[in-house]
Amino acid sequence: MKEKSQSQLILVDLFAAALQAANGKNTVEKQLLEHPLDGDIAVVSIGKAATSMMLGAQNILKDQIQSALVITKKEYGDKSLTWPCIEAAHPIPDENSLKAGQRLLNFLANIPENTQLLTLISGGASALVEVLPDNMSLSDLQKMNQWLISSGLDIHAMNRIRQSVSLIKGGKALQALSINKVTQLLISDVRYDDPEIIGSGLFVSPKNNESLPDKLPKWLEPFIQPQANSVKIDTETQVVANNELACQAVIGKAKRDGHDVFYHGQDLYGDVFDVAGKIVDKLQQSKSGIHIWGGEPTIELPKTQGRGGRNQSLALALACEIENSKDLTILVGATDGNDGPTDDAGAIVDGETLQRGGSIEQAKEYLQKANAGTFLAEAGSLLSTGPTDTNVMDVVIVFK
Repeated sequence: MKEKSQSQLILVDLFAAALQAANGKNTVEKQLLEHPLDGDIAVVSIGKAATSMMLGAQNILKDQIQSALVITKKEYGDKSLTWPCIEAAHPIPDENSLKAGQRLLNFLANIPENTQLLTLISGGASALVEVLPDNMSLSDLQKMNQWLISSGLDIHAMNRIRQSVSLIKGGKALQALSINKVTQLLISDVRYDDPEIIGSGLFVSPKNNESLPDKLPKWLEPFIQPQANSVKIDTETQVVANNELACQAVIGKAKRDGHDVFYHGQDLYGDVFDVAGKIVDKLQQSKSGIHIWGGEPTIELPKTQGRGGRNQSLALALACEIENSKDLTILVGATDGNDGPTDDAGAIVDGETLQRGGSIEQAKEYLQKANAGTFLAEAGSLLSTGPTDTNVMDVVIVFK
């Protein structure tokens, strides 16, 4: 972004509070201090927050850890990790995602009998680790994931589809274990914090045979696998961070800073353009202060896409709705620091964003081409955080 206004600085500070509250290292340390684990432990940490979660486990468990494997996004590793780390591609899997899948199976199969398994799972795991059926290639997997992120489906539906073709997702990874004690700590990037959906449920036996979405393409059908049989393993699961935790941190900081605060709940669901309209309608009826929403909207992408993701599209759609407004500044941010395939978390927009970037006609054209990031870059409105050590969906914070 260009030099920030006072309103923008307030929003950036509030967003930082959300990220700090949901930080992987902090939340894992807190959980393990409050609920200690006994004996020897093997640790598997997978996802965008895998490195920070593993660092938290290292700090508390120390010599109890007998073996560990970390699988995270490229350039998300950390030299202070004392255990092997595989870096793979996200959101489209690569060869390392498949190598990570084989390493995971080997790791699980070789955990000693008197050792318990601690799994640390965060969003992003679905793309970062995979084991495929014999009739499915990496290019098939990449084609499927490209279709998924363009489909407009929510994360629940997308991860059900990922589970259906995988030999490790949907609880199938449990079949590689010969031990009977698993503790799971999860950072949730899904609505309702469903453990079956977070990271595509690697270590969660499915409770029901849920049907797949109707819009499943025909070319994907040959790869569908049987649902995993339930594996009888003593599993204890705890969500250590979620979107509500992040939103509550924003609320707390805003109140401490003396603002009137209005929390509109977990309501950022549905198509980004519908969500933009709902937000502006609510703001027009609301008092001055800090307004907060949490959740994760969806976007259906054209065949050829430009720069940006759902947050940048939502931000630019909001900028179109509030053009020339003097009293609104809006931050739209992905808590993992990556909006779609970009390295930007989202954007901060106000009533003058369209003038800085071009015009409302140009903005609408960019939106139609899923190229909101290009317009927002020209306007100096992009929000960039770098890796955030968490992944708890998105937040919208408004200073009215």
